[in-house]
Amino acid sequence: MLHTASFYQHQYWVGAPFRVSRLHPRGQKVQWQSLPFFYPSAELVKALRSGKVDFEFFSRSYRALLEERYAANDLMKRWVAEAPGLGDFTLLCFERDNAPCHRRVLARWLKEKDPELELGRLR
Repeated sequence: MLHTASFYQHQYWVGAPFRVSRLHPRGQKVQWQSLPFFYPSAELVKALRSGKVDFEFFSRSYRALLEERYAANDLMKRWVAEAPGLGDFTLLCFERDNAPCHRRVLARWLKEKDPELELGRLR
């Protein structure tokens, strides 16, 4: 079952943790595997943080990027196909659970790619 959480809210991590952010949080020991094919582009993150784009635009652009990468990346395709068999796992990035975040966009995209994937708490 797929869950999402912030790096900073360990109490919400369920199962195997996977980092889906471009950066590693300072001061934290690596406790997860990284999935670079799910990172949003640096340009898109900068545009969102600077206010040049809103979260709706960011989400559409991020989903388009995921589709583009998925079409060209066999490793990403394998990971997506194997995700339902991972048991419990959590996608991690920086945003707290009450903030708009790409990890929830990613979770829903993964569910669309493989309907067998069960969604847990999307924080």
